[in-house]
Amino acid sequence: MLQHVLFIGFSAIYYSQSAANPQRRPHLFASLALQEAEGSRTVAHIRSAKATEIPVWLDEQMQRHISDEVRHAQIFTKAVEREGYFIDLDGEAAQQSLSSVGEASMRRYHQVDDLAVAPLPDLLASVLLAEELGVRGFRCILKALPDQLTATRAAIESVLQDEERHVRYLSDALHYFRSTAVVDAYRRDIESKMFNDLGKVLDFMTKPATERPSLVKPGQKPELSLV
Repeated sequence: MLQHVLFIGFSAIYYSQSAANPQRRPHLFASLALQEAEGSRTVAHIRSAKATEIPVWLDEQMQRHISDEVRHAQIFTKAVEREGYFIDLDGEAAQQSLSSVGEASMRRYHQVDDLAVAPLPDLLASVLLAEELGVRGFRCILKALPDQLTATRAAIESVLQDEERHVRYLSDALHYFRSTAVVDAYRRDIESKMFNDLGKVLDFMTKPATERPSLVKPGQKPELSLV
């Protein structure tokens, strides 16, 4: 219970502080853009690799999930631009970020070279945990986001609605496969690892934005955004 509370608490502090701080906010949005882009590719790979195991209703939900994540990546890319920056995709920070999320992260966690080797319920459980974290994070961001950022707020509210739907269908899928215990075990494992690396977590959260590898570069703010 303590580990769970700490995990949620530290996540809330990180997202809230990053959303409220104008120096950290562009980096937060850039990180989320990369995560969402990788998320779409990861779900697409799972859907392709496990096609024979996925019932029609779940396949339809996964197709929609993939499209949602692509749109979310575009939304956060636009949010970075509204802050007066653009994502430095060729930079070292972006490459490190991409290697720590999505499929690369999932392969390390499941200790496989190809996600096709891992059981489908295990993969769905991993995606569900990421979506749960996203729901909590976006709620914190919306609470901390300055009121004047109306376009960004409206866009993130739509992202939150999608993420909540993802959590529902993935939870339904784990019930369908009778594998709800898998996600509970993974959740405890991840929270335990975070607790064991508490020093690293605190160092990451307290490090000034100017001392972190930069995901963005200054750029001209768009005069009009359609997202």
